[in-house]
Amino acid sequence: MGRTLLGLDYGTKRIGVAVATALGTVHARPRIHRTTPEADLHAIESLAREVEAHAIVVGLPHHMDGRTSPMEIEARKFAAVVAVACGLPVFGVDERLSSEAADSVLRAQELPARERKARRDSAAACLLLQDYLDAGEQGERLA
Repeated sequence: MGRTLLGLDYGTKRIGVAVATALGTVHARPRIHRTTPEADLHAIESLAREVEAHAIVVGLPHHMDGRTSPMEIEARKFAAVVAVACGLPVFGVDERLSSEAADSVLRAQELPARERKARRDSAAACLLLQDYLDAGEQGERLA
């Protein structure tokens, strides 16, 4: 791999965040609580600079049958804005059921419900970023 990636699990209230290091390890970062588009972008830009990201991976929440969902349309628009703001390529990866899978992983750790909820978004970002890596970094180029 050899490069750092920033993974984002886009949501209307929160953005889950994960980082894949040059060694290929994936780590959750604190989620971003959505406030204004400008503040959200500033937080993402700052984080991308901090971790020296080479690219960004955004989850695309397709419908279960593969059709485009309204949330996927929002995530694609978000990805385009992030690409311009950060000056980085942005790739999309299918994230169907990533939040449910993240919750399952967190339940297996026997965390209290409140702690699971606090970690769920970034755990989902970890899973989508790991899926991207496992697929040989073969995601859809969004921007």
